[in-house]
Parts: sequence; C-alpha cells; structure tokens
Amino acid sequence: MRIDSEPITAARDVATDLARRAALELRPLSSNEEFAAAATLLARIWGTSIDSSPLSSDLLRSLSHADACVIGAIAGGDVVVGVAVAISGPPASENMYSLIAGVSPEFAGRGVGIALKYAQRVWALERGARRMLWTYDPLIRRNAHFNLVRLGAQVVDYIPEFYPPMHDALNRTDRPDRLCVSWDLTSAGPSAPAADDGAVALRAGADGGPKGNGIHPQRRMRVWIPRDIERMRVEDSGLAMEWRLAMAEVLREAETHGLVPVSVSSSGHYVLDKVRAL
Repeated sequence: MRIDSEPITAARDVATDLARRAALELRPLSSNEEFAAAATLLARIWGTSIDSSPLSSDLLRSLSHADACVIGAIAGGDVVVGVAVAISGPPASENMYSLIAGVSPEFAGRGVGIALKYAQRVWALERGARRMLWTYDPLIRRNAHFNLVRLGAQVVDYIPEFYPPMHDALNRTDRPDRLCVSWDLTSAGPSAPAADDGAVALRAGADGGPKGNGIHPQRRMRVWIPRDIERMRVEDSGLAMEWRLAMAEVLREAETHGLVPVSVSSSGHYVLDKVRAL
C-alpha cells in the first residue's frame, strides 16, 4: 500500500501543535508502569475498580506488543492524564478502529482529547490507514459535538444494544446503544456547527421528558440531545431510559428515510440529513 508522505507530515505538524497547546507530551506508552497508570486512569474515568478497568494493564501491554496504537498524554514528564487505544483491520486494510479514549477529569477542557485523536491519526496514517471508526453514546451531547463538529467525523450506522450489558458506573443503569462514526484521516478537520433550521423530530417537554413529533421523509430534521444524560442517569434513571428509547425510535425511523446525524447545532440539536455513502 502506498503511503503519501505529504499528508503524514502535515498530520504530524497538527498533532505537535495540539500537544503544545495542551502543554503535554503525546507518545506511545512503553513501560509496565505506564500501562498500569493508564489502566488505573480508565478505571477511574469509567467508575470501576482497577480489577474491572475497561482495559487492563496486561491487555494494554499485549496490544502495544502487537503494534496496536496505545498512546498516552503525559503531563509533568511522567503522569499519564489521557490514553487512546486503536487497532488495525486485516493486513493492508485502510481502516483503523479506535477502541477507547479517556482523559483525566482534572484535565477536561484543556484540549487533551482532541490532541489524542490527532496523535491517533498520525499513527494510523503512518500505517497506511485512510479512515478511523469508533462508536459513541448518541445521548452524550459533548461527545456528539466533539465527534461531528470538532473532528468532522461522519455517522455511518446506528446500532441498538451494541454491547452486552455493561457494569461500569457510567453505563450500568442504561442500554448501550451506539452511533458508529467514520473519520476521514486524509482530510480531517472541524466543521461549523449546523444551523438551527428544519423541523424538530424530538424535543424536551415541560416535564423534561422526550416529546416526539415523528420523522418526515424530507431533508434536515432536528433531534434534541439532553444537556447532561449522565447526571440524569444518576438523578432519575427512569427519565434517562425514556430518552434512550425515544432517541432509539427516532434514529431507527430516520434510517428508513436515509437520514443520519450530520452535525450538532449550537443549541444542542442533532441535525439529520442525507449524506453520500462512504
């Protein structure tokens, strides 16, 4: 597979600049101490015991040894404050799959997450990949904005109950529905938030619950994303499940009309539209 040096050089420049802005070092993790710190960080972010970390230290070590992407965000010379892990497809595949990415809460809002993704992009381009896939919870608004607006990724599928039942603190009271996105690594870049126009298919009622208006076979529909579904799960799990089921219904119906989320508006709506097939 031919690997173009020019896009890789430009990607490295972008990743280096983002790391500089975040005042971090971004590099592959290599020592057992770093793998242990990364596993501990992921357990803390996902609210599990270290024994139930989303990725254990020994698995991180094995993935690294198998030439998977195990990148850490390092502060102060030796403190792991973020981690991103990705794997490749079959030999000569142009697809990478991002398994997990997390940032210490103390470093939230400092540009660590986007720096990690662009470091992953460099790693993937160096190995001949042209796009990266991953999934995220469609009800977490900040992740939707990050993926669709800040990174410019494109939704390719909606998958109800993507995972078996999950037992971490973030997901154990909810159903693990996911949107799958594809990120074009050769032309990665942010997109502007979508305009707040088009009919509203799902909104919040006066009681805070979801109110559906139905999908019409037209372009540009809008779907409200709750402000903080994670807090809602803790404070009112029944209401959170109402939103889960309502979002599932509207996304499934939208798919039948060829509509997918293409962006997030400044007010917090998904904007659904028709897009070309990848």
